[in-house]
Amino acid sequence: MRRRNAARITAAVAASVVAVVALVVICIRVFAPAETLTAPTTIYPTVPVITDERPFSELRAAPLVVEDRLRIYAETWRVWADAPVGERYESTPYWAFRRWPAQVLGVATAQTVAGPMVVTQWSDGQIITLDARKGAIAWRTTAPVRSGRVYDGRRTGAATVYDPESLLTTRIGTQTVLVVTGPGIADAYDAATGQALWHRALPAGCEDDVFTGIGGVVAVPACDGRSISFVSAPDGVDRGTWTVPAGSAPAAAGPTGATTAVKAAPALCELSRFECRLITVGTAAWAIQPDGHLVSAPPLEPGAVLSGDRVVYSIPTGVQARPLTSKDPLWTWQGMGHLVAADAVGVYIIAQDRTVLGLDPATGRLNVIGCASSKPNEDWQIGHVYPTGGGYLALERITKAPASEADAQYFFGPRPVALVELYPPVKVPVWPGKFAACNPA
Repeated sequence: MRRRNAARITAAVAASVVAVVALVVICIRVFAPAETLTAPTTIYPTVPVITDERPFSELRAAPLVVEDRLRIYAETWRVWADAPVGERYESTPYWAFRRWPAQVLGVATAQTVAGPMVVTQWSDGQIITLDARKGAIAWRTTAPVRSGRVYDGRRTGAATVYDPESLLTTRIGTQTVLVVTGPGIADAYDAATGQALWHRALPAGCEDDVFTGIGGVVAVPACDGRSISFVSAPDGVDRGTWTVPAGSAPAAAGPTGATTAVKAAPALCELSRFECRLITVGTAAWAIQPDGHLVSAPPLEPGAVLSGDRVVYSIPTGVQARPLTSKDPLWTWQGMGHLVAADAVGVYIIAQDRTVLGLDPATGRLNVIGCASSKPNEDWQIGHVYPTGGGYLALERITKAPASEADAQYFFGPRPVALVELYPPVKVPVWPGKFAACNPA
């Protein structure tokens, strides 16, 4: 009997040891730092033709669109692509790149001589660039990152892909330069190859103020916002320093009632702080030239957006456009709607019934049309807006709840991003459900 009990105890102990070892092995595999790249298993997608009846894609995450063929998303530990662009929901990834425990801090796309690249920045300092078409790592490097930074994209990832804090790009001819800022530094790389171009010290605590202008210029503001140094993006050569002219910056009252001088800030950027066209100080404005010099420009209208070389802004009867350096109107569109965005190919207005109107930037004539509502009288507000430069407009839909609320209360439903399809007015689909909630006439 004693021998039997001893055998049972020994067997139980052995089983327990095996179970513990197995659990340790599983924990090591699951929780050990890991990097996984899932490569494409299909050919590069073609530009889709959308024939179903819903007016837009309903997405959990905010997409960047590459060549009208791929949607690029970000979440806490993963960046991935799917296709086709007009697919109703997210689909099986075309490629996916996951790292753990490092978190995604920013994502940017760059068109290069080697094809489109997807630049990703991680909380462990890794800068990893993927070839968008191949789903393969093109190059990688390490750059300093502020301690304690984590993924801040919330449910949709919109802030991470549309407003990356320390990733910038600028184009010079066929070259795209990537600028990465960190604590007290700025590093520049050729976006196609990862070749290091230059390294520059920044004022401590001011790395998030850096922005790029047209023609390959990088702007480095002083911490007090009273001067800006300009750097050549390809080689890091100084292009001079601009100081806010005396008397052009009125004082503003702070939270305590004390007055402080208004800082210089970029305006009319293509996306986030990329390729900005103006510097503003209060209501005063200056246009950034490709050589880093500034010329005086008319004051910027509230809510104005950039469309190519044009400033587009709301007026009481509609929308108007003018040149960067002149107040003379180029065209006027008469109608009711909310100006939400613009890019080089369109000016985008949302009517009260959620019809999306896209105007020709050169003439102001109606160019494309879409519908941002699946049911009449939907009650949502607009968060981030992203024109894709092609046949879509991405809208992050939020509720009236403050940003401090949990995601479930702040965002409009579990799929808060609408990627709206845009059609020429003469080719508006006749499918019964396509524009059921809007009135494109």
